[in-house]
Amino acid sequence: MLNQNSKRFNKLGEVVEKVVSKILEPNFKNFRSNFPTIGVENRTVLEDIYKQFLMILQTSVMSEFDLIQEERKIKSKLTKLDYLLDQKAKLYEENQKKKQQRSIELEKKQLKLFKHKQSQRLKLINHLAQLNQKNEKLKGEITHLNQNIKKQIKDFQQGNEKESLLKDLQISSSISERILNQNEN
Repeated sequence: MLNQNSKRFNKLGEVVEKVVSKILEPNFKNFRSNFPTIGVENRTVLEDIYKQFLMILQTSVMSEFDLIQEERKIKSKLTKLDYLLDQKAKLYEENQKKKQQRSIELEKKQLKLFKHKQSQRLKLINHLAQLNQKNEKLKGEITHLNQNIKKQIKDFQQGNEKESLLKDLQISSSISERILNQNEN
């Protein structure tokens, strides 16, 4: 579960080392100015003392840091923090992938629905076109039927033969029946 090499703990150690190195940066000139008589007479001895002092001080500071981090369990806490942040990053990535998948699925559904609606619309347009054609044909037949009826009325008014009138009525009747039958289909 926990990563033994905590990135944050390692980074903290690096920062502490840099800070200690910067604070304890060798500046023999300033140190020597505190000991004017010794610094002139025994410069090499004073310089050795200064280097030893810096080493001891640096070792002391680093061991104090190690002690503090052990007492407060900083390594385990930073390791746990690394683990939690890694888990959060993984969850975030998984959620992003899920969102992307849902978005793709939604787009596919919308495209399918659009295609279905487009198909239904085309079917409806074709059906309307067929109805318009039938309607035009029926108008022609009704116009023809009206002309026959008008002719029959005229013939009847002029007193033409009854047989001819009967024949015309039969024709008109059969045309009317045919039109009615077509409308029912």
